[in-house]
Amino acid sequence: MCTLVVAARLVPGTSLVVVANRDELLARPSRTPFAWPAQAGRARFVAPRDEVAGGTWLGWNEHGVFVAITNRFLGPRDPDRTSRGGLVVDALGEPSAAAIHARMATLDARKYNGFHLVYADATDVLATVGDGATLAQLSLGDGLSIVTERSFSTAPAARNARIREAWARLAPDPTRLGALLTEHDPDPAAATCLHLEDRGYGTRSSMVLVVPVTKGAPPTMTWADGPPCRSPFEPIELAI
Repeated sequence: MCTLVVAARLVPGTSLVVVANRDELLARPSRTPFAWPAQAGRARFVAPRDEVAGGTWLGWNEHGVFVAITNRFLGPRDPDRTSRGGLVVDALGEPSAAAIHARMATLDARKYNGFHLVYADATDVLATVGDGATLAQLSLGDGLSIVTERSFSTAPAARNARIREAWARLAPDPTRLGALLTEHDPDPAAATCLHLEDRGYGTRSSMVLVVPVTKGAPPTMTWADGPPCRSPFEPIELAI
């Protein structure tokens, strides 16, 4: 996944809003979000699944924790390293963002290609960042956080200014935020919706998660199974 926007206690009436897409090889099979089989002692969760490596790139668990991962742009990936999608599965089994933070602090960064793992709940928005050798742990806090494959000083993020402009137009109405992921540009580094069919690559799916601030009010997740510029957003059942 290459674009992740997290707004904590920023949109009126919400505690958390997340907008995210996945840019991936067009031929790589995946499954839309569903309730994964329960495991003893682990939180239940709803997430899509990568049908090649068996992991996922984002999800929501029964404790109200959202987790997502983006690749980190550091040059060629090492195909012998462990799939990063398993980190999201592991994180989704935890009861809070703080518990994920503690678990990830012990991770061996050398096992994985570069990544940004972000996790948020009603209290915290936190992240663990790996560069293939070392880890850094961050508190992103309240407000708007934009995470792409080029975040946290790996390279300038041309996409960020476009996202902030779109956010200012759309955020007053969370139901419109899917449009944030339909921004096109001749420069792929500046676009949120990619169409690189000649390379067999592009935006495969998009998601909007809205968590109301009202206690007991259910969160909503909508999902576009394809480029969001031409694929409708459909509701995902989050009852687990």
